Amino acid sequence: MIKRYLILIICSGFMAIACNRQLDLAPENTLIEKEVFKTADGTDQALAEAYITLVRAATGGISYTLGDFSTDNLNHSTYFNIFANGETTADHDEVVNLWTNYFKAVNVANNVMANIPLYATYPLEKQNVFIAEARFIRAYAYLDLLKFFGDGALTGKMDGRGLPIQLTPFKGYNTGDVIARSNNGAVYAQIIKDLEESIPALGDQQSNELKTRSRATKGSAYALLARTYLYMGRYEDAVTAANKVLEKSPLLYDLSPTLLALFPANPDGTTQSLTKEHVFAFPVSYIVSSSTTFNNNLGNPYFFKRSFWITNTLLNTFEPNDKRRTELIFKGDQIYNTQQLNDLTTFKFNNSNGRDNVPVIRLAEVILTAAEGIARTQGVTQTAVDMVNKVRNRAVTGAVPYTLNTFANATALTDTILKQRKLELAFEGFNRYDLIRTGRPLQNPDIPAGRKVLPVPQVEIDISKGLILQNTGY
Repeated sequence: MIKRYLILIICSGFMAIACNRQLDLAPENTLIEKEVFKTADGTDQALAEAYITLVRAATGGISYTLGDFSTDNLNHSTYFNIFANGETTADHDEVVNLWTNYFKAVNVANNVMANIPLYATYPLEKQNVFIAEARFIRAYAYLDLLKFFGDGALTGKMDGRGLPIQLTPFKGYNTGDVIARSNNGAVYAQIIKDLEESIPALGDQQSNELKTRSRATKGSAYALLARTYLYMGRYEDAVTAANKVLEKSPLLYDLSPTLLALFPANPDGTTQSLTKEHVFAFPVSYIVSSSTTFNNNLGNPYFFKRSFWITNTLLNTFEPNDKRRTELIFKGDQIYNTQQLNDLTTFKFNNSNGRDNVPVIRLAEVILTAAEGIARTQGVTQTAVDMVNKVRNRAVTGAVPYTLNTFANATALTDTILKQRKLELAFEGFNRYDLIRTGRPLQNPDIPAGRKVLPVPQVEIDISKGLILQNTGY
């Protein structure tokens, strides 16, 4: 299954059988749905397309980097000013592509879910696994869309304008198949429903280690559920979901013993193994064939520092001897970009051609999610303190562990956990959304609340004849 995920990405549609085109509209000269979904192998290929479409959405354009370059983690070129300042327009290509690419992932997942019951002739148990994986993909896409476009979705505004909830294959605007935006609460409810319904069919592991780290499993579904609850402010539920992942540690999930094992040097763009810390990752270093090399869209803008370079504010936030500073930050390009030769960049995506794997859910995130949830609901507890120590102690050489007496109250502990999230997950696309959900300022502290989400593409509003409404800040 993973082999097709990684190798059949060799044409513009990423599949030699033209599955993407066929899944959308079933044009002539492509395999019809009945042939594709009749067998487990054919369905596997269709599901591979769903995963790759999600990779494209989640790493393309500004989708992965917005979480950092709009905060005090990164300096950036002037191109990104409008996004950092909340001044982007509803017809900007980045905004249109972000919306379109994620809904492509939703639609391919919907096609998989719709066609398996119609045409599959292989065992029902296997059908249910494929459907569960497609549900996970749809849930992931919708959670990302919500953090980008959900008006107040990260600040508890459950009646704010969310997203169109598309649960069946989209047949086209001319068919009347246009759906108004549901509110944020309804979208969150659908994400939770998809994840909860996927979990019973998913296994703890797939058939090999690579598949386990790069395809949906019970662990990745619970981890995404924990993130969802955290963004909703449902902290007890976030702890419950996170603990479902943590109870599989250290047998199935564990922190990597060193940071460089997690983010290895990769100057030649060779295949890099995923580790037990990866609950879910995009295995970009594996995605290569004789005709295509996949790019994570991160290596070039980070390595050459023409787009992003690290702020002194972030550098000064690290403790002395923090390996996240000494090992995972470097100078990058020392030849081509003379204006930024002395500036620093992240080592997490150190291959200049974008051949590094992309972490999506790491165990460190899950640990810190659980710790934050405990701190917010139970106060200063030994369990929460132990969790934050586990993440910090790996990074900080000679760190004196925190104790219960370190923290005067739950607020102090929560602030420390949020600081560890900032440092641990830097450049992995989290900081913006943590700042918004906790009421802290972005890089531009004067952005009004309504501009902390992106505008809905104007084309969607126009083609729906106003059924789809714009966000209130635009």
